[in-house]
Amino acid sequence: MARPLTVTKDRILSAALNLVRSGGPSALTARSLCEALGCGANAIFSSFGSIQGVRDAVNKEARALYRRRVGAGFSLNPPFKGFGMALLWFAMDEPQLYSLVMESDKPTESFENYADTYVGFKQESLAAIAASFGLRGHDAEMLYYQMVLVVLGLAQASTRGGCPLSIPQVSEILGKNVRAFLIVIRAGADERERFVPQAGTGPGGDVDSYVLMQTLAGQNHLLEQLHAAPRYIQDGEWTELERVLRNSFDLTPESLQVSYPGLTKGDLRTYILSRLQFSVSEQAILLGISPASVTKARQRLKAKLKQ
Repeated sequence: MARPLTVTKDRILSAALNLVRSGGPSALTARSLCEALGCGANAIFSSFGSIQGVRDAVNKEARALYRRRVGAGFSLNPPFKGFGMALLWFAMDEPQLYSLVMESDKPTESFENYADTYVGFKQESLAAIAASFGLRGHDAEMLYYQMVLVVLGLAQASTRGGCPLSIPQVSEILGKNVRAFLIVIRAGADERERFVPQAGTGPGGDVDSYVLMQTLAGQNHLLEQLHAAPRYIQDGEWTELERVLRNSFDLTPESLQVSYPGLTKGDLRTYILSRLQFSVSEQAILLGISPASVTKARQRLKAKLKQ
């Protein structure tokens, strides 16, 4: 007769991890753990004191596994993109443990605070960003938070089953995200003013720069085309630009006319193009008028919006 396996602390922890992997934290109970191990509760409690002690050990082990798996991403090339890939791989491969690691027991003061506390790897990321892209200080931090924001969003979509992603798709998305950010950061002073309006200036502020980054990353085919090679906008294409305005800013031509009754069709088109970060020269091509006419149209629009 085979001798029964000894119920060691490692076996208990391994069984507890597997329960959480298959059913989430709520699946880990004293009864389910005893059934998985084929033992009584005393064997478990003698090693961990209580079922809460087991849960604490599982949480600690999940975080250690997260650190090992995600930290290994920095060995890829480029290392910072490898970090993003590894973070998302962990979420896709270990969705329940990922949720456990990212679970906040109380609201954090800001997204940056959440990223620093639960995602981590900030210092490693800043070193990788400096080595690969030559960015330091505020710019490097912004790239780190941008990557974390994108990866957390992709992880949420993929782990909920609504957006299954392949590894090549993940690589392409993260690569485009980094390239888009670098385009904005490395632009000259005049161009950056167009790409990233100063706080309190322009109609969109920081949200405008986000829309532009998504445009550069190829998230909207029409916008990508118009920014890359401006041309006259056909009447039917304005519907798509209005859709982008609605989805990005929760604004429609109708809602704008309610707020500003004096706006004309021309004013609305100037507003849409300005909000989507097209320059004066680009707007001239898109509208089929001279740059001087665009400048006057923008001045008239600004005056109407102040009324």
